[in-house]
Amino acid sequence: MRKISALGTLLLLVPSLLFGLAAPETDRDPGSAQAGDARLLFVMVPKGGHPYYEPVYRGFHEAAQHHGVRSEVDAPPRFDVTLQVKVIEDLIARRVDGIAISANDDAGLVEVIHEAVRAGIKVITFDAPAPSSEALTYIGTDNQSAGYEAGRRMARAMGGRGKIAVLQGGLSATNLNLRTQGFTRALRETAPGIELVSVVDEGGDFAESVHQSEALLADHPDLSAIFSVSAEGAPAAAAVVRRAGRAGRLLIAGFDDLKDTLEGIRDGSIRFCVVQKTYRMGWLSVERLLDAVQGRPVPRGIDTGVVFVDRGNLDSYLEGIEREKR
Repeated sequence: MRKISALGTLLLLVPSLLFGLAAPETDRDPGSAQAGDARLLFVMVPKGGHPYYEPVYRGFHEAAQHHGVRSEVDAPPRFDVTLQVKVIEDLIARRVDGIAISANDDAGLVEVIHEAVRAGIKVITFDAPAPSSEALTYIGTDNQSAGYEAGRRMARAMGGRGKIAVLQGGLSATNLNLRTQGFTRALRETAPGIELVSVVDEGGDFAESVHQSEALLADHPDLSAIFSVSAEGAPAAAAVVRRAGRAGRLLIAGFDDLKDTLEGIRDGSIRFCVVQKTYRMGWLSVERLLDAVQGRPVPRGIDTGVVFVDRGNLDSYLEGIEREKR
């Protein structure tokens, strides 16, 4: 068995050092249920606890306060469809008014979403769709298009040649599969000189992303680039590449704007990231659930868009984030 590096061991034991707690402690506070409160109750169910969702929660809670409804977040303890099903079953038993789900798995949620709909609960998906289910809509990134544009950018950064690997946080997640499909199609169509050596499942876990990145460097010493379709992959790969003394030479890029990803763009160890409109996903989830409860039509899909962030626009992007907070 391959020895785990000191870095990998440290991150396996204390991933919270980089990312904080799995989910904000205040998830249930804004607009949470009070005894005798007859207002509508909407609950957000992410794939699991992950810093990526924090802006989504903020948008969800603030929209709920704005519209006078109650809001909660109920996250499974880890990215696992069976745990997510259990969370949703509990919400059905509570007879909440609406549920917004980031789907760990499409097929695995079909039955429980059907149960929720039969119970009169309005169900939508955000961030990760469940297209085979009875969910009313999907609110989030057009994942295949975003993956395609990311593939084109990565191909240009690589000069149209070299070897690349993809990190993916779960091989059954529809949104991540669509990103990988778009990304690899872009490579085939725009840079046939680039070889895709592997698509690696890292399970949505930072420590596992570190281990898989170490394995990729060991198995492919001539690797030119790593791209992650999941939030944790790029900063994990960058940490490994920095430790190997190859920062800036082995190209790293990926989805989402975790603090460590943006710092990696600043120091040059990460080339770019694809930023999703996460706050907007949360806000629109409340508004579309409210439409559904009140009998208004709900569109089948809402593309919230993406922004590509690199060293050239990093400062202006961060300034925009600060303005939004104020």
